[in-house]
Amino acid sequence: MNAMLGKVLDDFHGSWRFRWVGLATAAAVCVCGWIYVLMMPNIYEARARVYVDTQSVLRPLLQGLTIAPNVETDVAVVRQALLSRPQIEKVAHLTGLDSRVVTPAGREALVASLQQRIVINTDVHAAGAPTDGLYSITFQDASRRKSLAVVQSLLTTFVEDTLGSKRSGQEAAQKFLRAQIAQYETRLSEAEQRLADFKKRNVGSMPDQRGDYFGRLQTAVTGLEQTRNDLALAGARRDELQRQLSGEDPFVFGFDNELNAANVPGQAGDLTARIQELEKREQELLLRYTEKHPEVIGLRKTLEDLRAQQAAELERMRRGQGTGTLASSTKANPVYQSMKLELNRAEVQIAELRRNVAQRSADVASLRQLVDTVPQVEADIARLNRDYEVTRAQYLQLVQRLETAKMSENAEDTGTIRFEIIDPPAVPLRPVAPMRSLLFGGVLFFALLAGAGVATLLNMTRPVFHSARGLAEALGIPVIGTVTRMWIGQYRAIQRRDLLGFCGGIAALLIAFGAVSNFGESTVQLLFGITG
Repeated sequence: MNAMLGKVLDDFHGSWRFRWVGLATAAAVCVCGWIYVLMMPNIYEARARVYVDTQSVLRPLLQGLTIAPNVETDVAVVRQALLSRPQIEKVAHLTGLDSRVVTPAGREALVASLQQRIVINTDVHAAGAPTDGLYSITFQDASRRKSLAVVQSLLTTFVEDTLGSKRSGQEAAQKFLRAQIAQYETRLSEAEQRLADFKKRNVGSMPDQRGDYFGRLQTAVTGLEQTRNDLALAGARRDELQRQLSGEDPFVFGFDNELNAANVPGQAGDLTARIQELEKREQELLLRYTEKHPEVIGLRKTLEDLRAQQAAELERMRRGQGTGTLASSTKANPVYQSMKLELNRAEVQIAELRRNVAQRSADVASLRQLVDTVPQVEADIARLNRDYEVTRAQYLQLVQRLETAKMSENAEDTGTIRFEIIDPPAVPLRPVAPMRSLLFGGVLFFALLAGAGVATLLNMTRPVFHSARGLAEALGIPVIGTVTRMWIGQYRAIQRRDLLGFCGGIAALLIAFGAVSNFGESTVQLLFGITG
């Protein structure tokens, strides 16, 4: 770090020897640069602002009935047209900018310069948000009068061309729409006639509200399969009902005998009561004796006889011949009657499903016979309908757009779009360029850098040693010692006068910079004003 600092100090001391050359260089650069900046022509900016009012009272009433004008698009088109070569040449001729142009190359350069300097854009707030409908036109030129004339010409053309382009565009659009409507009307009549002739030739084979051929066939097949499944389920339900019904008695008996037995204990009024009493007696005997006990065997024999007699009586009752004590104690079995009713319903349902299966099978067979004819007819009618609907939709849309264009044209005549000039073309007295104060400072900074660079360059071409360390590093040999110079008073006085003179030169350069910055621009404006 110390070595680097020492090297920097040595370079500074070496360059300090050529301080007057550097100061002279800086002064020369300042004088030349300041003169060049002073001779730069002033650039004036002409500006105008116009407001395009599209929010009139009539506009909300016509919402959806007319074509809403896209002002941004129209302005963009007009802007491009204003910056085109023919329009630029027209503006240059009207304002006299091409009076000194005599060569094609000069005319090309003039057109390119004007296209760069003419700016037409949407005006913005300070926050940067665009203002709807507010547009600005700016142009910069060395002549205030010509810049004002260019902006005035552009403003007039901007308003007239925007309205003119809308009118011409509407006329061309209506003409095109009328020609297209005539063509589509002819095509629509032809499509209607083809569709009517085809329907006459294929009555009965065209699709209806049930769908197309394959849709109807699929529906019929699906319905047939579903009906067959329902038939199978109904048959299974009927079989189950028959099985349950075969194990159920149609009558229940013993109600009166049980009542009698309850009122007169130990007596059996009929076969049912006696059978029930003997069954209880059998259970009691089995608790005391085995099944081979004579009393048990005799009781069981009696039970078998009574049950046989009861079965015979029940059979006669089923045939309607039943009499006696058993008949007086029987009644219809409600479970049996309910199952019988369900069985009858199942039989009816099975009959209906069989007829439905037969009908659906016939429908499927009939549809399968038409597989080679109906799909082609449906494809042809679908194609004809599609062509007809497309043509009809296009025709109706064109008619609607023509009516909309007519109403839009009428609305334009009533003034749905209005131009209002907010700021007429004007040019400030002070030029917008060049920024001479900033350029003067830049010239001074560059001059000081140039002076320091010249002094450094001279030090590099004519170097000297300022320390023993620098001598040792340059020659590569050790330095035993140094001899110190003794400065006498007269030489010190000369050094002080030299330093004061150098500082005075720097101060003079800064004073000149201040004078040029404060009075140079006003002097130049005065001279340009006198010379026109």
